[in-house]
Amino acid sequence: IPHPLLKELVEETYGVLVYQEQVMQAAQIIAGYTLGGADILRRAMGKKIKSVMDAQKDVFIKGAKETNGIARRTAEDIFALLETFAEYGFNKSHSAAYAMLSYRTAYLKANYPVEFMAAVLTADQGNADKISHNLAECNAMNVPVLSPDVNESGADFTPVIEKDEGSIRFGMASIKGVGEGAAQVIIAERAADGAYESFTDFIVRNDDKAVNRRVIEALIKTGGFDSLGEDRATLLDGLESTLAEAESARRDREGGQGNLFDMLGDEVGVADEDKPSNNRRSVEPMGMTEKLSYEKELLGFYISGHPMDAYAGIDAAIDSFHHPDELVNFDDRSSFRLSGIISNLAIKYTRKDSKQMAVFNLATRTHSYEMIMFPDPYAKEGARLEDGKLALIHGLIGRRNGEMSLAAHNIFDLEISIPKLISRINFILHPNDKAAEFIELLRETIDDQYGETCVNISFLVEEQIIETQTAQSLTFTITQTNFKKLRRHPALAGVRIEAVDLKPVNDRRLWKKRQRSG
Repeated sequence: IPHPLLKELVEETYGVLVYQEQVMQAAQIIAGYTLGGADILRRAMGKKIKSVMDAQKDVFIKGAKETNGIARRTAEDIFALLETFAEYGFNKSHSAAYAMLSYRTAYLKANYPVEFMAAVLTADQGNADKISHNLAECNAMNVPVLSPDVNESGADFTPVIEKDEGSIRFGMASIKGVGEGAAQVIIAERAADGAYESFTDFIVRNDDKAVNRRVIEALIKTGGFDSLGEDRATLLDGLESTLAEAESARRDREGGQGNLFDMLGDEVGVADEDKPSNNRRSVEPMGMTEKLSYEKELLGFYISGHPMDAYAGIDAAIDSFHHPDELVNFDDRSSFRLSGIISNLAIKYTRKDSKQMAVFNLATRTHSYEMIMFPDPYAKEGARLEDGKLALIHGLIGRRNGEMSLAAHNIFDLEISIPKLISRINFILHPNDKAAEFIELLRETIDDQYGETCVNISFLVEEQIIETQTAQSLTFTITQTNFKKLRRHPALAGVRIEAVDLKPVNDRRLWKKRQRSG
């Protein structure tokens, strides 16, 4: 209980101030506030206006002394408690509603995670930032989100439950460039005449006004036709000719003209419609980087993978933290190192002198972190900031009023930085006939890319790691390409990576300016 005089007030909430009404009543009981004065205090706390809060603090301390003879130190403690409460408190009627909603949604999320998250994603359809946040939450909950599919997707996000496992199918209406109208046309045609049998079948059956070139391109780029068996690059390359053939077929039908295959029967006619798909020239399959770029652009999220997947294992060694919850373990002004892909870059200007600074997100394989780059480091490093860039960020962690912030100070190209960051790799092998193959592959890698990263080889024997004596001359230049090739070898049981120590970032001027500008 904050004070014996407040015992009756906080009895129903077990000694804790929960409602805004309690703050107002506490001010009346302790410091003799009128109801109107208490409301002014409540509003001042809610808006956190320092000048008004300082004035109210003096009124509160003086009133507590005059009304109840409460000592200044005690009055200050009570006021600080009320001030802290104002950061989270609601009025009683709102609190009851929020409590009920929190309980019910928590129950649904815990017991029906797939259905719940599908509903949340659908509710936020059209809001790219919220969709991205919710998709990241699905990832954290181990709920797979499947790419759009012209034969499986609805307009909205839909739960897919198979046996005891579930996933969410991306809704076509949420694809940038598709929208609700085109999605409904595609779904209605599918419901009327069955699943689409080929890309050409899809083009011919859908109205080209509702399902136009832009819609089709967006579906190709996001994997909407992947299940029909042709690569995205091939479909994009042949789109122009396919659309032209489909338009010609429509004109023939509308003009009452048939062809020999139409006369021979529906079965042959369908086969003929599929025939143009075989005429599309085969091109180089779309690479993962291009796929992910399109998915990020049109879905707001990566579906087929993540640009940082190629650095799995390396990022675990070089990053200072791997989850936002870990930030509470760092002191104010602690240095950090974090790898990821830059997105949502925005250039801003300081109020006082209109100097440029930047805010951006850095997405690791599992989480996204908001970062700020203040004017001084931006003047030196800002040219290196670029949406879609794989980067290594050095910076400082800030703690202020219970909130954490990440200030970027240096930006490095991730691929170039890796050889300088990894000091040693210990490859742990199964002691079988594949081990010799791995060692030969490693020898070839060292011969081709000699460098500074030391190599150790160990063996996993009866759940124990047995280290071998490895020559100090076994060193190579590690890249995401050769590391991926080595770690996929069947002889590999595991890998341990050691990174060089993080060099502290020292720029107190940066933080002094931050404190003044806040």
